Amino acid sequence: PTPEPTADDLLASAAGVLASMSTAKLEMIDEHENGAKFFGTTFKSMEADIETPDSVRMLVSVVAPGLGFARIEILAVGDEAYMKFSEDAPWTPLPADEMPFNFRSVGMTLRDILNGVAAGSIVGREEVDGVDTIRIDGDVTSDDMLVLIPDADPGHPIILSVWLDEADHTLRQMRLDGSLFDDDGPGTSRLLSISVNVPVDIQLPDVASGQ
Repeated sequence: PTPEPTADDLLASAAGVLASMSTAKLEMIDEHENGAKFFGTTFKSMEADIETPDSVRMLVSVVAPGLGFARIEILAVGDEAYMKFSEDAPWTPLPADEMPFNFRSVGMTLRDILNGVAAGSIVGREEVDGVDTIRIDGDVTSDDMLVLIPDADPGHPIILSVWLDEADHTLRQMRLDGSLFDDDGPGTSRLLSISVNVPVDIQLPDVASGQ
């Protein structure tokens, strides 16, 4: 009989799928909303449409002091990036090195993160959005996240949980339990949902008209 794949086998298979992806939709939530401040606001969630190698549209939901709930939108194609702090605000250029998340070649980045998981073990099988998945827990550090989140502070241990589609090992969900930033509160946990190779539409804004 064929031996059951190990956690490392499954992670390697999932990494291969990610490396060849062309588009993705991501959603990340701060499960307890006690993570470090995001541009001076409380980060709630982030949605992103990504097209390889370097196009991304991000919508970040935050709670801003004195303003309440707000949505920050970021658009980037190649070396051009723009940001607006609310729906009615004008687009302003955003220097590439100030992008809060680096989604360039994100498939390769996620591949490297999965390939770097230490002490991975199969926890069990769980359903995620109606899909049968295999859950694997393992160890990474905040250093492993620096490519994806450039402002992350090094040296923090993180328990990484991933949920892989049982049929084709596509990454469906990822949880980061632990601090990415020195200012994260105790027990910070971020949950990332991902759909790969799905339709996306990313176009730079017409800055002259503000649209």
